[in-house]
Amino acid sequence: MASYLCMKLKPRYVLSGLEGVYYERPPFRCPNLGDHDTTIELATRFISLARVGNPNKDKWIYALSLTPLDKMKFNELLQKTTDETPCPFSIQYLECRIFNKKRKSSGPSQYFYDMDAPMEDKRGKKKTKKPKVEFDQSKCWFCLASPSVEKHLIISVGNHSYLALAKGGMVEEHFLVCPIEHHQSSIAQPDEVLNEINQFKEALRKFYKKKGNVPIFFERNYKTSHMQLQAVPIPTNANRELKEIFFDESEGQGFKLETLDPSNRLDQVIPPKVPFFAVELPDSTILYTKIQGSTNFPLNFAREVLACGPVLNMPDRSDWRECVLKKEDEELLVQRLRTEFEPYDFTVE
Repeated sequence: MASYLCMKLKPRYVLSGLEGVYYERPPFRCPNLGDHDTTIELATRFISLARVGNPNKDKWIYALSLTPLDKMKFNELLQKTTDETPCPFSIQYLECRIFNKKRKSSGPSQYFYDMDAPMEDKRGKKKTKKPKVEFDQSKCWFCLASPSVEKHLIISVGNHSYLALAKGGMVEEHFLVCPIEHHQSSIAQPDEVLNEINQFKEALRKFYKKKGNVPIFFERNYKTSHMQLQAVPIPTNANRELKEIFFDESEGQGFKLETLDPSNRLDQVIPPKVPFFAVELPDSTILYTKIQGSTNFPLNFAREVLACGPVLNMPDRSDWRECVLKKEDEELLVQRLRTEFEPYDFTVE
């Protein structure tokens, strides 16, 4: 019944407290059931909450700030996130039960769960362990081997990482540095990957300096599954009081940024698997925050700061979806940037 309701109603959130365990899985979309189901395929997020006052202090409360569907743009409803997974329910199973259709296969479920597997017995009997939900890397927008990656945006490819034009960039020279293989964040990288990413950062510093700019590097390890280090150039004179601007904006949005001690690395202050945001200023100062509890972190925070008057003064460029170019324009821009970046490209022999 629950799987059918989820498939039919396509809710944006499903919350559960029956198991008393905190768990938040990546979003998924339920395809339509039957030939007459014309419901829009919305992204669904499943959240299980722990019991109040649990000894492990796991999350037992969740705050939501939902915009009504009739107030949202249609393209926002269809926009996919980078960490979406396939629907966990078996469509064949549900159609068989609901529409009395013959099942095409008697083999295992085409997705992640065996819908005929025994459920957990509340009376303490031995329970069947559910398979772990794994992210389908073939659908990742940023894994270089994935068919989903937009290869026409790539500027340069190294041994472990690559440089690409940011889709919907704030300015023409807004880049992404990403690991070639699937790594979630900078604190979960092998040393050889991190070292090469640092080489791209140094090359970008030299590239921007030639044009009288300095780089802002930022990373949001929240609601994404593949590391993306974003690089945005700002005028050298806009660097003044940048740290204070970030602090003021973060306080205004309800969270606090901290300054990383120069003797530490991010992986020394942020535990594994903890979501975070970090920004590196032109003077190498790193500001960061851990995203925990019921925090609803603003996804466009860094862009909103950089778009403000004292920095880039581009208030209409804070949302990448409003800045996307036509594919042919992206291709022309990438061709020009490849040529301009080549003198600084360490991957060119």
